[in-house]
Amino acid sequence: MTYTLLVGGYTSNGVRVVQFDPKTTTTTGSPKLSLQESTIPAGSDPSWIIQNPKDRNLILAVNEVEDGKLLAIKLANEESGETTGTVISTVASGGAHPAHLLVTEDAIISGNYSGGSILHVPYKLEPECSLTDHKDEKPSGIHVQFSGTGPNPDRQEASHPHEVYRHGEELLIPDLGADKTWRLIKGENGWEVKGAVEYPAGAGPRHVLVHDHY
Repeated sequence: MTYTLLVGGYTSNGVRVVQFDPKTTTTTGSPKLSLQESTIPAGSDPSWIIQNPKDRNLILAVNEVEDGKLLAIKLANEESGETTGTVISTVASGGAHPAHLLVTEDAIISGNYSGGSILHVPYKLEPECSLTDHKDEKPSGIHVQFSGTGPNPDRQEASHPHEVYRHGEELLIPDLGADKTWRLIKGENGWEVKGAVEYPAGAGPRHVLVHDHY
């Protein structure tokens, strides 16, 4: 079996497609990687891409740029064997340089690194995937703004959410700039900060992993 890998990054050339054949070849004795010549259009700096849990041919991506964007990309397999894609929905991420996306059954939540915020974006899959565009509106609970600094002036001059992680009914947001992991729960008006895990000054947390429910 050959596997199709999608590779995002800091580029203006879209998402790259790589075919991986784990079988060893007779010529090299190693598995084979093949880079597809054409790319999938995805705007500038699609640094984080993730598959929709309900539709394997639907990819959600960020444009990690100043005027951050969120994209829905529909994949297709051509007769030539190439994987292609079309951007079918684009909306604002709610802050600068979105670096991560959480995808749930009915929404995506962006973590805006330079914006110091998250944005809850509902979506629909039928008849075609569409993302709710909040435009410049940032209602409380839909948009959550964080604050905080750390001792490293090069990377901790402000809040910098680096991941959006769901743990049960909570959202956990590691904040590199504030030396915290924010804990959010959903209230009547949306997401609310209900505390934080504190780290030593300068630690700069980037990712969360929950071990055995603790």
